[in-house]
Amino acid sequence: MSNDQLTPGTTAPQAAPPGARRPVMRALIAVNVLVAVAASVMITIADGFDPGLILLDGVSPLHEWGEMSGEAVDGGEYWRLFTTLFLHYGLLHLFANMVLLWLAARRLEPALGSVPLLVTYVLSGFGASLAVYYTAHGSLTAGASGAVFGLFSALLVACLKQRLDLWLPAILLAFGVVTTFVLPGMSVAAHAGGLLIGAVAALAHTYAAGLRTAILTTTAVILVVLAVAARFL
Repeated sequence: MSNDQLTPGTTAPQAAPPGARRPVMRALIAVNVLVAVAASVMITIADGFDPGLILLDGVSPLHEWGEMSGEAVDGGEYWRLFTTLFLHYGLLHLFANMVLLWLAARRLEPALGSVPLLVTYVLSGFGASLAVYYTAHGSLTAGASGAVFGLFSALLVACLKQRLDLWLPAILLAFGVVTTFVLPGMSVAAHAGGLLIGAVAALAHTYAAGLRTAILTTTAVILVVLAVAARFL
């Protein structure tokens, strides 16, 4: 019989049961897919049916309204810091990010919980957008990859804390880093920002409730301050 004891606020090492429900993972994928379908319809209405635009690089009115643009944020369009997380440049871009989201979240949601997964995703995406704002101000970006990279680092932290197998987070992180620097058009700033915030959020969820709340609140406040400060810089 083991004499190991858990500290308050931690959970025992556990693997995800085969039938575990993952409502947040499914909801995030559904929202991203629905937005992509709406954008594809808009592109088809405006430019006719063009597989190249729909699959690869089409820009719809939704993109013009919600993609990340530092100059637009300067003009007060702060919603772009969040809406960019659900926009993709073509269905292939969407497919790649949703596969990666599914791979990470299907393991992370049972390990951390549904609400922590959602918090990690949103904070990571917010951090990714701010990283783009401050380091790649003139670029136009969209996609869930910053938030998904946050799930990669969060999964690594969760597996380390709960003593689960590390092969999946290691493969996802290695794949993410390599593709970030090898494939053209990747946002290094967004991926780095997402990785950092995802790790912080996951660490917070491994501590007792009081410390967890303090870390997450501090992280959120810092991100909001950076967003507001953007208006005055």
